[in-house]
Amino acid sequence: MHNRNFFPILAPASSRPNWILALAAQLATLSLFAAAIPVEPASAITIRIPRNRNPYRVCALELVDAGVAPEVAANACAGALHPRDISKCVVQINRKTKISAADALSSCRRVRRPDELTTCVVDISARSRTQAAEPLLVLDSCRRSLLPEVFSECVVGLSRRLDFSTERLMSTCLDSRDRVGQLDGRPAPTPPAELIPPPSRLN
Repeated sequence: MHNRNFFPILAPASSRPNWILALAAQLATLSLFAAAIPVEPASAITIRIPRNRNPYRVCALELVDAGVAPEVAANACAGALHPRDISKCVVQINRKTKISAADALSSCRRVRRPDELTTCVVDISARSRTQAAEPLLVLDSCRRSLLPEVFSECVVGLSRRLDFSTERLMSTCLDSRDRVGQLDGRPAPTPPAELIPPPSRLN
C-alpha cells in the first residue's frame, strides 16, 4: 500500500548528506539575521511626490515646439498670469485646426478664458455641418464673443438644421441685435425710436 503521509520521514542525522546539513545551517543563520532587522511601521513610510514642473518653462517649451518664435514665446509666457492656459490654448487650436500657432497665440493672449476660446474654435471648425468658414474668421469671431462656448453652441446647433454658411451663422450668433427667428429671411423688427423732447425756448 502507498504511504498516505505527505511529509517524508527524514533519515537520521548520521545518514544525511553533508550538503543538507550545510544548507540547514545557512537557512538558520538567515532566519536569525532577518529577525534582528527592525520593522519600520507603516506610518513612518514617506512617499515622495515630485513637484509640478515649472509652468513658465512648460509654457515656453510648448509654444516653441508649436512653431512660435522663442522671443515671442518668452514674452507671452512671462506676461501671463496662468502661462499653461496660454500654451494649451495655442497647442490645441494649432493641432486641431488649420490655424498657425502664431495666429492662435495672438487671440489666446487677448481673452480672459483661453480654454473657452479653444473649445469655441475647435467645435465650430470640427462640428459645423455647413460650408466651412475661413479659419482666421472663426478664431476672430470666437475671440470677440463674450461667451465663446455659448457662441459655438449657437453656431453648431443652427448649422445642423439650417442650410446657411458658417460665416453667416457666426455673424448672426455674434450680433446680439439679431434674432435667431429671423434666419428664415423675414426682416427684423425695427426698434422703437427714443422720444426726445424738443429743447425748451428761453424767454
